[in-house]
Amino acid sequence: MKRVKARMESPERLVCGVAADMASKFGWSCFWTRMVWVGVTVFMPSVSLLIYFVLALLAEQWKKPV
Repeated sequence: MKRVKARMESPERLVCGVAADMASKFGWSCFWTRMVWVGVTVFMPSVSLLIYFVLALLAEQWKKPV
């Protein structure tokens, strides 16, 4: 369980990196942002996955130019 929690807290990408990008953009906890995504995906899989992948397409626009 410790490895799962450590993996969820890590800012590395899991699938599309949307949760990690959202957490860093808004200053949220990466762990809890991913937990919310997991919960929404379990209860509303089709809608949440559609939103998740749309956000993945928009995530490039969130990043600040270096």
